[in-house]
Formats: sequence, C-alpha cells, structure tokens
Amino acid sequence: MDINLQKTRRIELGAEEYLNVMVEFSEIVFHDFKNILSTISGLSQLSALNTNCSEVKDNLDTISQATFECRDTIDRFYSFIKGYNTFGIKKTSLSDIIFGISDMIKHRLNTPNGNEIKLNLNMESFGIFYCDEYKMKQAILNIVLNGIDAMEKTGGVLDINLYENSNKLILEVQDTGVGIPKDNLEKIFMPEFTTKGDRGTGLGLKISKNTISQCNGEIFVESKVGVGTKFTIVLPILDNNLIDIN
Repeated sequence: MDINLQKTRRIELGAEEYLNVMVEFSEIVFHDFKNILSTISGLSQLSALNTNCSEVKDNLDTISQATFECRDTIDRFYSFIKGYNTFGIKKTSLSDIIFGISDMIKHRLNTPNGNEIKLNLNMESFGIFYCDEYKMKQAILNIVLNGIDAMEKTGGVLDINLYENSNKLILEVQDTGVGIPKDNLEKIFMPEFTTKGDRGTGLGLKISKNTISQCNGEIFVESKVGVGTKFTIVLPILDNNLIDIN
C-alpha cells in the first residue's frame, strides 16, 4: 500500500475517533446544561406564579422562554455534531417573532452609561410565511442587537417597522447610532468581519443573511456615519390559496 495513502488513512481514522469522542463528551455536557436550564425554567415559572408585580412576572416569563430557546440551541448543536442538522420549516407569523424579540431586548434599552434607547414598534402586517422560526428569530435578533450596540454610548431611537408591499413582507430595523463607514458597508456580510474587536465574531450578519436567503428572502442595508443604519428585510408572504405542505 502506498505510504501516503497509509498516512491519509491514519489521519482519517484519527479524525473519526476524535469526532466520536467529541460526540460522547458533548452528550454529557449538553445533558448537564439542560438539567441546569430545567431548574432555572422551573423556578422562574414558580416564582412568576407567586408574585403580584407585573414587571417581575413579565421578566420571569422572559427568562423561562429564554431557557426553552437555549435548550433548543443545545439540541440543534448536538444534532449538528451527530450529522443531523435538521430544519424546522413551518408557517410562521413575522409579527409574533418581532414581539418576542422586543420582550427579549427590554433589558438592553437602558445602556450602562445611563442613556436611554427608545424602541418604536410599528406593526402594520400580520402576514404568514414559511421559515425555521428559531433561526429567523436569531437572524433578526442579531440585527436588532447590532443597532442597540451602535447606540450604547449615546442612546437613541430604534425603529422596527413591519408592513406589506406587493405580496412581500417588509421589515425595517433602523437605529440612530454611529453608522457604518462606506468602506465597511460592503464587508458586513462577509464571514469574520467585525467592528466590535474581541466582542464580535464576525458571523452574526453572515448567519442572518444565510437564514433569510433560505426563506427566499433578501436583506439590504444603508448607513451614514453619525446618522445611523437601516436594515431592510424582504420576505415572501405565504399564499393562503396554496396547498399546505405541513
């Protein structure tokens, strides 16, 4: 047998064995994480039943919902490692996703510097479309959090507008933050490009764009330094006359 072929086979066997070990180790770690999340979720739900403060109750409900989403993330990552990266495509309300995100970001609207970020929601559509709800929520959340980060030092206004145009869902996320320089505007969807230094991975917007593309959607961005940035997401509305594929 050729020596190079033998070396290649040993490398492949080593990689396969390493992957098997990682799968087994991940299963243990994920199991422990899910037990911890179950405790957090259970206690938050119990505490929500025993409080009369509506704000505390809402925060506890958000914590509980976040634990379920974290469990979903763990399940997806474990499935990916095992080679079963499945997608949960189903009929989804984009407005429901936006309302869910607005609850998740409430704690970020008061910046560490004491500056307030005002959130304006303008929901003019309750249209339905096909997507993986979890992935789409993460995709839009990435964009929203980028807008909040851009206003962290100064405060500002975050406008989220949802409407319909020509059988399309149009979602606009606009901030009054620092803006993106023209030279960087063409790079923001490139993998590993980030302006956040050690705080950023450079993957968020790339993943967002991929998720939107998987739903036959498009994403556009316009920005001006010192004025702010606007992301526009265009998605096809589900035709109610079509046969339900689920």
